[in-house]
Amino acid sequence: MGEELRNVLRDLGERMPPVRLGDDPWTAGRRLRRRARRRAAVASLVVVLACALGVPVTLGTVEQRSMTGAVPAAVPHRIGLPYMWQATVEQDPPGRASLLFSGGDHLGLRGIDPIDHEGKVAVLGMGGKYRMMLYGDAERSAGVDVLLSPDSRYVADGSADGWVHVTDLTTGDRRSFAGGAESTCCTTPVAWAPGGDALLVLYHADADADGDGVYPSRLLLLDLATGAARRLGGELGNRWDLRTGSLAAFSPDGTRIAVAAGGELTMLDRAGTVAWSRELGPDERLAGVGAFTPDGSAVTVFRQDGCRSGCDADQRAARTWRTGYVDAATGRDGTGPALPPAEGQALRALGWRNGRALVALRYAPEPGVTMGETADWDDTGYWETGHVQLVSLRPDGRVQVLLDPPDGVRAMDVARHLMEAGRFGATAPDPRPFPARPLVLLPAVPVLLVVGGVAGAVLWWRRRRRRAVSR
Repeated sequence: MGEELRNVLRDLGERMPPVRLGDDPWTAGRRLRRRARRRAAVASLVVVLACALGVPVTLGTVEQRSMTGAVPAAVPHRIGLPYMWQATVEQDPPGRASLLFSGGDHLGLRGIDPIDHEGKVAVLGMGGKYRMMLYGDAERSAGVDVLLSPDSRYVADGSADGWVHVTDLTTGDRRSFAGGAESTCCTTPVAWAPGGDALLVLYHADADADGDGVYPSRLLLLDLATGAARRLGGELGNRWDLRTGSLAAFSPDGTRIAVAAGGELTMLDRAGTVAWSRELGPDERLAGVGAFTPDGSAVTVFRQDGCRSGCDADQRAARTWRTGYVDAATGRDGTGPALPPAEGQALRALGWRNGRALVALRYAPEPGVTMGETADWDDTGYWETGHVQLVSLRPDGRVQVLLDPPDGVRAMDVARHLMEAGRFGATAPDPRPFPARPLVLLPAVPVLLVVGGVAGAVLWWRRRRRRAVSR
């Protein structure tokens, strides 16, 4: 039986046509192996690109889902520092914000040129998202150069070309307004009207033909509904002699504006009509954008005790700020809540908590920096400040720290409606690395390709070595 089966198989094999081989079967084999390697390389490239571009999108979606309703609507008592590649407001809007902050000693708040922008302001959304606003032309300070609207939906900033920009934090859309016919150079937002319908803007022209370094400045009232800009009052003097953080304040009903410039405190209405003007002492300044008392009857001024000129960092830190009031109707000395003094390089009022305690920013000096003798020194400026705290001057005599941010934060601005309602103490999550800015992710793709290529070459070499040993 076995012999018959072998005979049958032999006969079948003899009848089958012979296999035809190419002239060079070894070359054909190498060609097939090269094709397999190319397919593997293409597959590796697809995987690398998917990891580089897909993972950030996936993680960003996870972040969005995990943060929905995670943070109550309140100003946080603790914040983190953003990543250098943190997504922008335009890329992924964070929604209404509880806080703006900026600085310069951390990569997330400054970055590295030319990959990253220097002028950065972080936005902390009420849902816990950290997003960035980027200004490549110059450094910006939250609350001084970049202002959060009273309802915390919009952010206003100026530019070096005479325009004013307003960004919607819920959509990422950005609107631009002309700063008026006279605004040919630089604009800086000063204060939002309480209803959010108008914005007080400081603009200054280029230095005059004499080249004496004087930049004439004026105030504009910008109507955001129509885009019309109205000039208020006369010239304020040299732009760099003005402290924009304590230049002006709106009354609670939005009908009056207190302006401090050139050693004078002036009360205007929206048409620019002057109600009264009085001199400020050398140790007095308008308290800030929150200077009006809650009922609008008085304007708060801070009186400084301590070094005023040529001060080193320790002397500036030892200053004491006491609260005084000016009657809003007459301009004479007025009365207001008795509040405790506070120490620091500078103090700037943001508004009133529950109508009783004054909420302010307390500025600490930049270590090792000595105050110059010239008038262009700004106690709340980017270069002069080393750290900032959010504090409350309480009528019970306490100075309460509401938020002490990490080192590197030099300026902040808070949502006014949360501040006035006394909504403080929320727990904000730490920043998350994704979603990230595509511009910063782009340099990572070649790195991943190189890593993938090296890994592929190592695998190919090991395979060749195994084959050589097996032979």
